[in-house]
Amino acid sequence: MERIRTSLIGVTVAAIVALAAFPTVSAALQSAARPASCLRNQLGVRANGINGAAGTIHGAWVFTNVSAKACDLDGYPDIQLYGRRGRPIPTTVKRNLPPAPSHVKLLPGGSATFYSSYSDVSSGSAACPTSAVIQITPPNATASLFIPAQLQACRGIVRVSAVLGGVHPA
Repeated sequence: MERIRTSLIGVTVAAIVALAAFPTVSAALQSAARPASCLRNQLGVRANGINGAAGTIHGAWVFTNVSAKACDLDGYPDIQLYGRRGRPIPTTVKRNLPPAPSHVKLLPGGSATFYSSYSDVSSGSAACPTSAVIQITPPNATASLFIPAQLQACRGIVRVSAVLGGVHPA
């Protein structure tokens, strides 16, 4: 009887220890399997077409993983416009274009697209400022990419979408 009680206590203790460790092991396995957010040096960015009509200009911008490691993008990029002399142009980014945020895993060489939209119709007699360079900060990143691009966003308002997997035109 004493031997059975000792065995039951040992099995119970082992089960408690195993169950207590399971969430920790499970969380560690999940975090090890999920790539980290993409860093600036892992990404390239390029324009993939700009078109417009009736005063609204639409653009597509493609991030490409240029590294040897997979990484994640999830959410909206940020944009800042700069003029010819390198001075910032007041820019307001509105995160309201479809698609909504979703998790995008970028394998090495993989790409993801986001869209932009802005008005090029001035509200007065002065022309809207034209950028020479745009600064694009990928979702969840702290460092930015800079590319030459001429956007004439009146009132500095640029709408953006979240990233979606693959290469898509404007």
